[in-house]
Amino acid sequence: MLAAETETVLRDMPSTSKGRFDLHLIFPPQWSPFQPFLSTPSLKAYLQDHGHNIHQDDWNVGFYRWFLGPERLPQAKARLRKYTENLTDENSIYRAKCLFALAVLDDYERLHALVETLRGGTAADELDAFKEAVDAIRSLLSAFSVAEPVLEVGTNSLSHGDILNSMDDLIAFLSDRRANPFIEFFEAQLATVAVPPRYFGISIIGTEQIVAGLTLGRVLKEAYPDVPVLIGGSVFSRLVEKEKDFVSRLFGGCMDYVCRFEGEQPIDAFLSSDDPRRDRTPNLAFMEGDEVVLTPLCDPLGMDIIPTPDFSDLNLEDYLSPQVVLPLLTTRGCYWGKCAFCYHGMIYQDRYRMRPPEMVANDVETLNQRHGALHFAFNDEAIPPKLFRLLPQVVTKHKYFFTALYKFEKVFTPQHYQGMYDIGFRSLYIGLETASERVQKHMLKNNKQKTMVDNLQFGHDAGIWNHTFNFFGFPTETEEEAEETIQFLLNHSDILHSEGTGTFVFEHNAPIHNSPERFGVKSVRSKTDTVLDLFYEYEPETGLDAEGAKAALDRYTELKKERGVYQYGSWIEREHLLLLLSRYGRDELKRRLVEVESVKAPERPAKELLRGYEIDTPEGRRYFIVNRQLSQVCITNEDAFRVVQWLDPKATVADLIRIFPALTAAVEPVPAGSPATVTHETVSIAHTESAMAVT
Repeated sequence: MLAAETETVLRDMPSTSKGRFDLHLIFPPQWSPFQPFLSTPSLKAYLQDHGHNIHQDDWNVGFYRWFLGPERLPQAKARLRKYTENLTDENSIYRAKCLFALAVLDDYERLHALVETLRGGTAADELDAFKEAVDAIRSLLSAFSVAEPVLEVGTNSLSHGDILNSMDDLIAFLSDRRANPFIEFFEAQLATVAVPPRYFGISIIGTEQIVAGLTLGRVLKEAYPDVPVLIGGSVFSRLVEKEKDFVSRLFGGCMDYVCRFEGEQPIDAFLSSDDPRRDRTPNLAFMEGDEVVLTPLCDPLGMDIIPTPDFSDLNLEDYLSPQVVLPLLTTRGCYWGKCAFCYHGMIYQDRYRMRPPEMVANDVETLNQRHGALHFAFNDEAIPPKLFRLLPQVVTKHKYFFTALYKFEKVFTPQHYQGMYDIGFRSLYIGLETASERVQKHMLKNNKQKTMVDNLQFGHDAGIWNHTFNFFGFPTETEEEAEETIQFLLNHSDILHSEGTGTFVFEHNAPIHNSPERFGVKSVRSKTDTVLDLFYEYEPETGLDAEGAKAALDRYTELKKERGVYQYGSWIEREHLLLLLSRYGRDELKRRLVEVESVKAPERPAKELLRGYEIDTPEGRRYFIVNRQLSQVCITNEDAFRVVQWLDPKATVADLIRIFPALTAAVEPVPAGSPATVTHETVSIAHTESAMAVT
């Protein structure tokens, strides 16, 4: 039977035949393992209400469990050992990373047990133990990533080396079983699919999901060649327009259709048709001959028509949080919708809609009844001022806890913030971007410094945790204007409790992309060293370029350290911050963070602190000592190595140095800029979020 005929037969089978689903939605890596996503639960709720049989799976959180699972430990350690044996002295930095990863994996059982404490229970009751568990998952992710040929997996990041340098490299990686761990994982997951659905759907809402999502599509097409694969989400809604030539090469091998923009009505029409290609159902992209066909767009749904998200099928106990934090939306689109750097409005076809506040309150109550959820993250681009006034009138007070994003507005009063606090808002995230009023006006954000300070003060006085997002280098911004932002952030650390600061990036679909000359951009260039990319290189007419923006960021980072501000709590994820704020309150949490992060780590037995390795390298046998507490790898001699191997389990570091003074290099911090000696060359390893970076 021809593939097209088989597809028609599968479509025409009743949805309930042998438990068969109309659509099996899958959310692939990489995304946060700390809370569920909103894309497929929203879609499932609507489609189920319209008579379709839908199943959803989170294969992202499952991937984290698999990636760090004990079954993969022997392979990871064997790879790391092989790397250390094959690397020459020219690769001493990477060899040090491998040795450090080996030391982490030698402590696997303890670290893995710590990670498991994050799933449910009372892990947040002891802040130092909670931090140790978060540190443990990052250490294990880093160690397992060093063992991977290509990928580096973090809690909110995925690095995949050079595989997106060209379509040929990407397509080769999608079927490379040695280098691509997603293949093995997805094949294991597919073994749980008892009956193939009419369609598979893959939700890709972040660029970090591209590689895994396409790998999943290829695996699905190989396992079930007659079941069409539909990719949806904001990423491919944009890529199918910007990178059409590249995307066209993925049809057939990784996917059959792309659903563009919001999916409820388009996929309802798609599933209701016996031939979506013939009927040109809305919002689709597919190949017809050598051309990519884009069908007409339908109007977005009103927020009063969309049902409460349906999180059934997802095991909420799998997420790495003591209590589940469920995502919600009170709006789609942005009520402001003008910011020059922001593309988010186009995802919703630039149609702003607000959910009636009574329905928002009902969503919260419904999800509490279904799942016992008490914590919610509103993922709107910005909660509108109207809801600051109306939500406190309809949401139950002193029962739930919320976090959200919003925009500075001069209409806000202390009463607005107190009302939001009373119904459970414990943290608010604000796009400050820049403190320069000229740059604010130029980027069409239009905030005044007085409004910024007033809003931050009102939130602070109400007991809310304020967090701002900031960046340097918007076109035409001068060095003096960047300094204005630096001083604003430094001088208001009493009412601003945390911040995230970076440099400007030029994104596809943002207003600045549509009219670059309006915002002082001299030239815009597509990147030539990457594919499936949504960013551009640019040159401003005046002001800071990318290098100048980086210099401003570096200066700000140094000044933060000198002033001792914004130095605590950087390890806390947004979802976890809400849990901790609901547990401790803002001021008590701040006090405890200083206490936990300032107190010197208790002295651990030397045998637990140090690991010794004897490696036959291409240059001969070498001896290494790894100090995990100081993140150092010391090249030493055989005598020092033997001493570490023979340590009494109760021996302290002081005992060790007294017996063998030469080991001082392995147990004391390396002074900044100090030269390495021939016999005790020490490499310091600095942790980043997703992997280790060598300094």
